[in-house]
Amino acid sequence: MSRLARRPRADHQHTADEARRRPGTWVTVGEYRNAESVRTLAHRIRSGYPIGTPSYGTPYRPAGAFASRISHTENGTLLEVCYTGGTASVDFDAAWADAVASLKGGTV
Repeated sequence: MSRLARRPRADHQHTADEARRRPGTWVTVGEYRNAESVRTLAHRIRSGYPIGTPSYGTPYRPAGAFASRISHTENGTLLEVCYTGGTASVDFDAAWADAVASLKGGTV
């Protein structure tokens, strides 16, 4: 049995900086094989909780300044973040419609 190809590690500092430069725009963090890991990471991003070890910290600060969304892909689960600055400036209805539309044959 062959091993799955290794995926590149996410550069969270770069992703957070990019999201801050483009508030209200969804920026890709990465695609992951394990959906549970993605849900945990998405929660950590939204809450500003440290990613990895506490000494690494988190670039997604302050808590509540980032929104996250996940979507299932052919190869795993995609994680995206959006910088909101702690406000509800992201159109979550449109984000939900995008997520449903990305599903095979999805409609709203």
